[in-house]
Amino acid sequence: MNIIVAQSGGPTSVINSSLAGVISAGIENNFDKIYLSLHGIEGIINNEIVEVDKIKYEEVKAKERLMARPSSILGSCRFKLPESIDDEIFENIFRRLKDYDISTFIYIGGNDSMDTVMKLNEYMKAHNIEGINIIGCPKTIDNDLMEMDHSPGFASAAKYITSTLRTLRTDVDIYDLKSVTFVEIMGRHAGWLAASALTANYQMNKDVVNLVYLPEDKKSLDHVLEEIQAELENENNLIVVIAEGFRDKDNKLDEEKFTNKNDAFGHKIVSGVASRLADLVRDRLEIKSRAVELSIAQRTSNLISKTDAIEARNLGYKALELGIDSTNLIPVLKRKNIEEYQVYYDAVSPDKIANKEMKIPEAWLANKKTLEEKITSYTLPLIEGRVEQEYKNGMPVFVELGDFIK
Repeated sequence: MNIIVAQSGGPTSVINSSLAGVISAGIENNFDKIYLSLHGIEGIINNEIVEVDKIKYEEVKAKERLMARPSSILGSCRFKLPESIDDEIFENIFRRLKDYDISTFIYIGGNDSMDTVMKLNEYMKAHNIEGINIIGCPKTIDNDLMEMDHSPGFASAAKYITSTLRTLRTDVDIYDLKSVTFVEIMGRHAGWLAASALTANYQMNKDVVNLVYLPEDKKSLDHVLEEIQAELENENNLIVVIAEGFRDKDNKLDEEKFTNKNDAFGHKIVSGVASRLADLVRDRLEIKSRAVELSIAQRTSNLISKTDAIEARNLGYKALELGIDSTNLIPVLKRKNIEEYQVYYDAVSPDKIANKEMKIPEAWLANKKTLEEKITSYTLPLIEGRVEQEYKNGMPVFVELGDFIK
């Protein structure tokens, strides 16, 4: 029995923890060979495949070091399979899997990657292919995957964001003048990550984050400016968090003003809203205003939540366990309804996750106080602990793929 694993979509700080879980499960379940596809499904198509050296993997303590390494060590892709399973690319993929005698294929990714898992399983069913099990393993900082309490990668991004915002607060407060600092947060069309910024206010003497605007909000630009002016009556220096997917209800911040390009999955590239709002405040309110875009740093920080890393590793391990005897499944985690934070693991079919988005519950959006209470209670247990890092010459060093492959 041989397995192959690939990573797809945007990276997270714990996507390699899931890879470590898959590899560890492969070793412990006595799979003959463990293959790694470089750059997602494209690696299988283009035959960019390497093999894990199990002895090296143990010698260099790759499992622990992978859990400390942010971003996708296998590389990634944003490749969308054709809608028609009659396309020849499907035949090419399964021919390659047969060449390597693959019995289990684990695909680590977000909701678009689960679309790939779903289509490959549809092809197998349509062509009566047996002997190969294809399983998804979830991840995304956006926290928008259905059927889960939270997504692996969200917590570490939230940990980085809240820590960075507390640091920014020490800077914006140094001058005795009025200012507004807009901080743009990822998350695409779901506001989970931007909302998590409010956790930075927890047990602080004053608010770190004064206002937050989410994709779920339906407000005009005039309303936004009025709220900022009102907040400036009580606080000279504001930090205003803006989700990258926030758009005013009058569509003055239309996506086409930011970019005329889509990514490979057909999604608008939505970043840039903070700069536009900073310009607007500077022009209309005539006060100092700046934009800070945390950009890709929030998804590849080495400030990794230990809770997040452990859960991501467990999902990788369970993905392979599922793939021993089953196909067309995705392991998911859910929060137990008890006072002390605990999760349990389940499995769902990829059609429950693929091409869908989980939004913040509408009841949470009643007002800032409600949102802050809900998101803080939700986020705090997820950001607990920190994965220990290896340093050399005062800088972090990470495990590399060449350290544990043949």
